[in-house]
Formats: sequence, structure tokens, C-alpha cells
Amino acid sequence: MSDQYARPATLEDLKRLIKSLNEQKVDYFLIGGYALYAHGIYRATVDIDFLFPSTEETGRKVKEILMLLPDKAAKDIDPAWFKDTETIRLADEFVVDIMLRAAGNSYDNLKKYMEIIEIEGLPVKTLNLEGLLLTKKTPREKDLIDRYQIEKALKKFNDS
Repeated sequence: MSDQYARPATLEDLKRLIKSLNEQKVDYFLIGGYALYAHGIYRATVDIDFLFPSTEETGRKVKEILMLLPDKAAKDIDPAWFKDTETIRLADEFVVDIMLRAAGNSYDNLKKYMEIIEIEGLPVKTLNLEGLLLTKKTPREKDLIDRYQIEKALKKFNDS
């Protein structure tokens, strides 16, 4: 399914993927719009963004989990891509961006910013605001807006 036919990802979609990732003990960070949501910064988003370690083993686990999606678009993922690329865009019923680098930062580079936040009782591995800010250092307009919101939240947090 192409992006133009995928529906926007919902909070229920996110929770289903997070639950599977947690159960399979996959290393990941939720980044992007839903990570901002977890931190109380709300903006519209249509996809789910994850940052994963660049290993073939991770690729196998992630592919297996994403095969649970109805259109089975993950069947075309080669786990070896996890060593050789920066982003894999999976357009299934909804879009999942499998990121191996975010604004030049790898999973390993960002580990020190890891934080677990609960979304409706579900533990979610994400990055603190400083780490998310590093993933937004791109010229994309929505990343500029996100950076502004993150910097504003950091200032408010540091001033209190």
C-alpha cells in the first residue's frame, strides 16, 4: 500500500506496536510526533516513528512484529537493510517510519537520553526532551516547529 492510501496512525495503533516491541524485548525509541505527545506536546501526526539499533537481528525482530499489520507490507523488508540504510518507510494500513538514524544520530548515540514514559499505562521507551531535540535538527519545516515547541518546554521546565 502506498502512503497516499494508508490511513493516519491512531493511538491504538501505537499502543499495539509498543506492546509487541516490549513483549519481544526489542530495543527502540519512539520519536517523532507521538514521542512529543508522550511529553505533552501536541501536534497532528499521521505516522509512527521509531529509532532502532542498526543490526540485522533487530531487523528480523522488527519485521516479525510488523508482519502483524493487516497488509503484510513488512514481507518486503530485508533485515540486512538495518545495517545499510537510514530510514525504511513502511506503508501498510498506516505508515511506520523505521529509522536507524535521526538527524544523523544513531540509537547508540542517543541512549544516554532514554526515558520511559507511560501512555495509558503502557511503558514506552522514548527520549527525553534534550534527546528529541537532537532528532529534530533538520531543515524540514515541521522539525523547525517541533524544535521551537521542545525548546519552549525545556525553558519552562528549567525555569521552574
